[in-house]
Amino acid sequence: MLTYTGHSGSFSGNGRADILTRDATTGEVFVHPGTGKVDGTRTFGAPVLIGTGFAADKDVWVGAGDFTGNGTADIFTLTVEQQAYIYLNKDGLNGLDTLAEPIHVGGKLPEVTYDTIALADLDQDGRTDIIGRQAGTSIIDAIPFAGSVDGTNSFAAPYRLAVIGETDIPVGAADVTGSGGVDLLVLHADGGLSALPLGGDEPPDTETGTWYRIGEGWDQMTVIDVTDLTGDGRPDLLGMREDGTVVAFLNTGGFDPADPASVFADPVVVATGWSNFNAIS
Repeated sequence: MLTYTGHSGSFSGNGRADILTRDATTGEVFVHPGTGKVDGTRTFGAPVLIGTGFAADKDVWVGAGDFTGNGTADIFTLTVEQQAYIYLNKDGLNGLDTLAEPIHVGGKLPEVTYDTIALADLDQDGRTDIIGRQAGTSIIDAIPFAGSVDGTNSFAAPYRLAVIGETDIPVGAADVTGSGGVDLLVLHADGGLSALPLGGDEPPDTETGTWYRIGEGWDQMTVIDVTDLTGDGRPDLLGMREDGTVVAFLNTGGFDPADPASVFADPVVVATGWSNFNAIS
């Protein structure tokens, strides 16, 4: 069953999507540099240690996002106290000197708790926003980035993004359908993965929205990560199986509403032995 969702970025700023991982035992976080092509287990370079002290008993969620719009990935964390922090990228991928000191950017709202979160650039302005499912409901909110990392003023007030099934999990958002706008990616309890186009004056829901079933068997993955492995501007997907095998589903570049699952090619193994990582982004 899915335990983690991710959103990749380029920590070096070279435009290639890297992978951020956290070691479940040590709390160390690593960047696995992307090569810009899918080449089996050579798709990512050797891991670079960029941080320590990110254990899950302190930071329940760790993910990559670009909050400055400068093309380099930062880190977003959510603590066990449901407080959010951003660690800005100082100047590219430089080992333990990659990240600046954490900036507290907010936390649990008085009237709302989110039981799942995901990162995505919802308005396509080059800066990362947050997607959250209100706890115990099927309501999906967007928490838009306000334009600059400015403490607790970094994010604007949440707004309703969509209403999905009660057992559905939002895993991210990307333009899977090729419409020019973003689609909400949703994992269903039966293992199906769907894209729900966003946009219009009213938030889409299970009754009025157009669902495109883009894959099956995703309940066998413990991680789903939205990325762009080849740099072609089209979203690809990564999935990690329970045995620590990571597979890539490359975007074929052709979306057919009559056969939506054909938008992704058959999976290719890009990493093995990653079962010690409990966060991948």
